[in-house]
Amino acid sequence: MKHKHNARFNEEEFLDAAFEKRNKYTSHKWDDRDREEPQRDGKVYEKGFNCAQCGFSVTTSREQSGVNNRNHCPRCVWSKHVDEIKAGDRKADCKSRMQPIGLTLKQTPKRYNHEAVGELMLIHRCTGCGKLSINRIAADDDAGMIYQVFNRSMALTVKWKELLKNEGIRLLGSTDLTVVYSQLFGWQSILEEFEPHGLSVDETSLIPFEPESELVSVK
Repeated sequence: MKHKHNARFNEEEFLDAAFEKRNKYTSHKWDDRDREEPQRDGKVYEKGFNCAQCGFSVTTSREQSGVNNRNHCPRCVWSKHVDEIKAGDRKADCKSRMQPIGLTLKQTPKRYNHEAVGELMLIHRCTGCGKLSINRIAADDDAGMIYQVFNRSMALTVKWKELLKNEGIRLLGSTDLTVVYSQLFGWQSILEEFEPHGLSVDETSLIPFEPESELVSVK
């Protein structure tokens, strides 16, 4: 594949809760107060925020991102722990950074007794309290960076894979490469990999069967 990255997953970075506690209120603050839209119908609507990881100025516009409640940065795809119970509630007190540690699939309804392949979802883990969160990929997210997250997740230890499994989250691995690659870059990008070698590719054969019991359900 064209997108190859050798970056290793840094477990220590998101395990260092003490570091997070010292820095979560001072490093690239979440500028909600400075970037709120005027109140409408008694509610305050966010216009954007500065990424707590890289400092990038992020818009929360649904027209641009394609999602209703945006927490993660489109450039580095790190997030921030601002939601507590449901997406968009902004009731979390933690406010720590959330590191993208892997990808999973959203469960989709059965059709004609066949399980459809769901959309890619980002798995985030809070660097402060350890909470796991599954989030939709936004339309303007950096596909190359998400692919790096997928590659780095291969280096996760058995300990972390078991943790995800116990939480009912199916971490995508090497056998899911074609699903990940096609959803991020399109089927044509996969076909182009084979054309120089004169190989014919049956697109349906590239989609691995996903057992229902292994798919994570996301409301």
